Amino acid sequence: MGAARVEGNTLLLGDGVRIRFIRTLRLPESGTHALPPGLGEFPLRRVEDYPDTVPAELRAKGGVMLPVYLREAMWLAFGGSTEPAALQVGVGKVCAVSGKPWTGRLARDPQNYVVLPRQPWLDGINSGDGTVRQFVAVPLGLGATVEGQVTGEETTGGVQLQAFPLEPDAL
Repeated sequence: MGAARVEGNTLLLGDGVRIRFIRTLRLPESGTHALPPGLGEFPLRRVEDYPDTVPAELRAKGGVMLPVYLREAMWLAFGGSTEPAALQVGVGKVCAVSGKPWTGRLARDPQNYVVLPRQPWLDGINSGDGTVRQFVAVPLGLGATVEGQVTGEETTGGVQLQAFPLEPDAL
């Protein structure tokens, strides 16, 4: 798939995958709650556009960044995606769809991807037993990240996205 591009506040992967990062309320960790409202898009910026202010370790990784306060949460909107694709979403190298460690390869059991354009959004991380935990910002090194809880390490952080287009023969 082609390179990632930023168009306004939308991340474009390849020719047809569009991802917007939607700000929402951070809900209490205990109990069951209705989906909170969307409160607009997070501003999306390319890391390389801020060479004098972005820390060296983030510049080395590259990609995009967005400002998230600790009291906020987000969900991912896929509306506008036009080409069929499988999209993997990771948080700190943990698959948000399966809740298992990230592999970078597609798997069906457990499924580790969403199908676009059929899937309109992803509102959090699969935490098992039919529950989902919100995408939230947590400082690395405190043991509170999904990555730390699943893998026992906190080295990657952030969100990872990988799109696999439908093969031309299948189209």
